[in-house]
Amino acid sequence: MVLYEKPLKITLSGYLLFVNGNQHPKSARTIPQMLRTLMSRPDLEMLETLDMYFMYRNVLKKDGIRYDITMIPPVPVGEEAPKTHGHYHPKSEDGLAYPEAYQVLEGSAIFILQKKNRNGSVDVSIVSAKAREVVLIPSGYGHVTINSGQDTLVLGNLVYDRFEPMYSEFDENRGAAYYYLRDGSMVQNGNYIVEKNERLTAAELDARYGFACRDLLVEFSDNPEKFAFLQKPKLLFKS
Repeated sequence: MVLYEKPLKITLSGYLLFVNGNQHPKSARTIPQMLRTLMSRPDLEMLETLDMYFMYRNVLKKDGIRYDITMIPPVPVGEEAPKTHGHYHPKSEDGLAYPEAYQVLEGSAIFILQKKNRNGSVDVSIVSAKAREVVLIPSGYGHVTINSGQDTLVLGNLVYDRFEPMYSEFDENRGAAYYYLRDGSMVQNGNYIVEKNERLTAAELDARYGFACRDLLVEFSDNPEKFAFLQKPKLLFKS
């Protein structure tokens, strides 16, 4: 599968990623590592053998911002669709949490974004995205990405490189505020009080923050300054 010819030639062969002809390092998130975030416990065979998804970090890096690729095979865990672990980002020097940006390269995705309220509840945005669409993860939102289709989901993302994601809240609460099932239905996670929820398209979410991007990798390669807000989130709100 050819993902890009330019600015880098990026191809996938099975679970191997090649950048300009060279095999790129990968890491895997395993079912045992995901266990505390799943709606139900998988059977023993899946628990012992399966990787949930694969990450290929630092495909391109400029000015402290890196471009990664993530691949989520279409392998459900019981009734639940395959997903990422989920995490929050810490606050930057300007006081806002670091944002992130994703693009669906192949397949279709659901992004569950959740923001904590002072009373302990969460506000949830459920964002759908199809191939080539870009999704901004706003400052302050924890997020989980779900493979909502029948094909492998391949994602590109841009993120500031100098912080560590925070996974503990998703472990402690057994995942995100909602579980997305392979039949397209959703089940609320009883460990959360959901104060508000909404469904959005990728375009609707991006427009809310005045963010526009047709291709993360191409635009980052040509104009990395456009994505300086990933390091300094307040820049996103400056006209």
